[in-house]
Amino acid sequence: MPSLIRSRSLVIFFSILFTLSSTGCARLNSSEVPQYGYKGEAAVKEGKRITPIDWLGNIFGAFPKLILWNWKVNRHAIHEETEQAIQAFIAKNQVTMGNVDVQLNRYAPQDAWKRLVHNKGVKWPYRLLLGSFTVLIVDTLLINRFFGFDYYNPFTHTVHLYSDVPSIALHELGHAKDFAERRHRGSYAALRLIPFADLYQEYQATEDAFEYIRAEHQTEREMEAFKILYPAYGTYLGSYLFVTGGSVAGAIGGHIYGRIEAHELAKNLKS
Repeated sequence: MPSLIRSRSLVIFFSILFTLSSTGCARLNSSEVPQYGYKGEAAVKEGKRITPIDWLGNIFGAFPKLILWNWKVNRHAIHEETEQAIQAFIAKNQVTMGNVDVQLNRYAPQDAWKRLVHNKGVKWPYRLLLGSFTVLIVDTLLINRFFGFDYYNPFTHTVHLYSDVPSIALHELGHAKDFAERRHRGSYAALRLIPFADLYQEYQATEDAFEYIRAEHQTEREMEAFKILYPAYGTYLGSYLFVTGGSVAGAIGGHIYGRIEAHELAKNLKS
């Protein structure tokens, strides 16, 4: 998950590297987007609350809660504030994102398989070779009502959310927007198999979330994003920098830097 670390030289380096090396992943103009398979309206669907399953989901989600230090992560209950943030972002970016599906604490493998078949925004070889594997393992067998990690599946153009944190929702929607703006989305999705490519894609999604938050002048949400999206990005960066415990070390660094940024923002507002 995850304008991250102000000294962004490492991330920017990889951004440039993968942009140049993946010529088939160039961004579209907004006027071009609908003809590439994402026509239609977005939909937000919420799963029915099943107390024993959601209670277990909170337990299984203990590690992400601790590493991001927010008890609303993997909460398995999405409340009004988060839903409103989702709807507002979609309304602002509907033309670009098209028929993105947002699943809130919902296990619906039948929807995933159907969308995989009909998702013309990604060429069929990618959907067959990579998409079917992703839908089988992640959307079907893992049963995220128990494990509940937040993610965007480009092969079904679906955002799955289990955390009741608006900035996390905006980050995942940022992934959907980023992919919708790519001409060859299957190639862009396949890039994630290459080490360090996830740094670029996570950066893009987080940058888009911050840009949206700032454009909407949502200061409190920006401070929230500093405190959760920076450590989330740190888990990715740390996993490459350290052999053991890298994700935890990266998250700690992200927490420190994110709280410094949030403190500076709060101080500037008072001055």
